[in-house]
Formats: sequence, C-alpha cells, structure tokens
Amino acid sequence: MLQHRSNLHATAVLLATMVIVPSCAIARDEAKANTLTKKQISQGWKLLFDGETLNGFKGATHDKVLNTCWKVEEGQIVCTERDRRPPKLSGSIVTKNQYNSFDLRLDYRLDPSFKGGHVNSGIKYFAYPNTELGLEYQLFDGDVEVKDTGALAALYDILPTKDKPAVRPRGQWNRVRIVARGNHVEHWLNGKKVLEFERGSDPFRAAVAKSKFRNRDKFGEAKQGYILLQDHGGGIAFRNIRIKVLDD
Repeated sequence: MLQHRSNLHATAVLLATMVIVPSCAIARDEAKANTLTKKQISQGWKLLFDGETLNGFKGATHDKVLNTCWKVEEGQIVCTERDRRPPKLSGSIVTKNQYNSFDLRLDYRLDPSFKGGHVNSGIKYFAYPNTELGLEYQLFDGDVEVKDTGALAALYDILPTKDKPAVRPRGQWNRVRIVARGNHVEHWLNGKKVLEFERGSDPFRAAVAKSKFRNRDKFGEAKQGYILLQDHGGGIAFRNIRIKVLDD
C-alpha cells in the first residue's frame, strides 16, 4: 500500500509539472516582448516600438491620430475602434525614417471582441510621404472568403499569395515578415514564405495595371519609403516590431 501511495504521489507531481511548464514558457515569451537580445543587436536589429510609447511613429498625414486612433496598452500598439474616437477622426501611422532594403518583423493579433465586422488592416511599405499610399501586406480575417488579392498576406489589390497561408484565429498572435532587398520582395506569415515578386518587373507592372493603382506612375517602385500601420477602424494590435537594414 505504501508503494502504491508513493507511485500516486509521483504521478501527481509529474502531472502538475506538465501543466505548469507550458504556462511558464508562455509567461517567459510574453516577458520578452518588445525587446532585443544582445545577439539581435549585434546583427543590426532595431526596435520600432519600445512597448511603452508611440515615439517611434508619427501620423501618416497629420499628428492628431497619435494617442487617439492609436494607443499603447499592455505592451501593444492598439488601433482603437471608431466609436471610441472623436467624430470623423482616422489616420494611419508611419515610422519616422524611410527604408529601402530591410527585413521587417512583427506580431499582430485580431481582437476577438471586435464588433465592427471583419477586421481589415495592413502593413504598408515604400509608403509615400504625407500619404497613406504604399505597397500593402494585407491583414484580414483569415477564415473569410474574399478575392485573392484582398486576402490575408496578399500584396493588396495587386498580387495574391501562392497558397492560402496558415493563420491563427482571433485572439492569438501571428508573425509577419516582410523582406525587401532592392526590388525583390517577400511576404512571410508564421514562418512560411507565401509570396515573392520583383518590383518594376513586367509581371509586377501588369498586375498593377489591373489594380486600383493603375493610374499612378510606377506605383510601388519608389527607391525608399516609410513603414505604415494602417488604420481601418480598429480591431487589431501589434507588438515586437523590429527592423534590420539590409544591403541592396
């Protein structure tokens, strides 16, 4: 009987350990949000968001959007819902610097309690000064059927992903990576490359010619531009926004 009780005790301890370890792992991962390791710093990575302020950003077209359309909450940049803002106020935010060749990485999460319909946002790059125009990595509810150039991780209204990307549901974090080296661009989602193209190539220009940007001369071919987080009415949060400047 004593041996039996001992075995039961050992089993209980093992089960308790199995439950606690994942929670601790999650807690450790959360604690590392919006930070860089010494190795990442030595590799040239820089944070665009410090986890506490919007100091790394400015309004794409005017400054009033900061702290109104956007707020920092629990280590996240949160796009506020329209009904919680002053009337008719909206606006995206951009980095203070422009970039040409870069490796951009960030996490995003869709708000499961968002009541404004489908969450629609995006990350734009090579964004033009004083506008909200740029090439857009589309962010959208992953389980919604929309046209292929408007779906998650597509180059919005221009090029679709090669396959439907694997995405985590609302409330969970997804990891985006955008690599631009000269004219070569890659879209990644949760560790998988889902799209690549060459800016200025014949296929790229043909796709632009079929898009809503067809009347803009050489759209998406600027040598450099801002990184933009799109305001489309809320329902999305960002964290771990970091960038590494690459050689052309």
